[in-house]
Amino acid sequence: MKHLYFQRIVKLLLFIVIWGSPISPSLRAQSAARIWNEALLESIRHDLARPTVHARNLFHVSIAMYDAWAAYDTVASPFLLGQTVGNYHCPFLGIPQPTDIEAARHKTLSYACYRLLKQRFQSSPGATTSLALYDSLMNQFGYATGNFSEDYGSGDAAALGNYIAARIMEFG
Repeated sequence: MKHLYFQRIVKLLLFIVIWGSPISPSLRAQSAARIWNEALLESIRHDLARPTVHARNLFHVSIAMYDAWAAYDTVASPFLLGQTVGNYHCPFLGIPQPTDIEAARHKTLSYACYRLLKQRFQSSPGATTSLALYDSLMNQFGYATGNFSEDYGSGDAAALGNYIAARIMEFG
């Protein structure tokens, strides 16, 4: 009974802190990778103790973040995009160079992590808290959670993030 009460208090506080305020200065100062890593770690805390599952989640979110960054770099080689890893080939034709590379990276990385984490933690015991956190982050960034497009050829950073997440889900 006390545990249930405590969970409700935590959820309420989380709701007030995240939904009830604009992006905090401390959140603005952190990289998108740091923010989404913190969200992943928070989700792991609210899930069952499943070390191998969470090791995979940490690895796959890291792949998503690296590939979201590398897709806009002229020298870096993505881990999965355009590569063959084991028996899995991930097609990638490249993406047009955006005028604001950092904004595109942020958006791509956010969509990739959002889609991947939503799928991975949808049945978790802490799903209510975790899924609300992901939605809140996307809202704070001003990104539409209803954008499911994977057609990144036009240069849409959100579509590339969705594409990365979908390919990692196939891969994993």
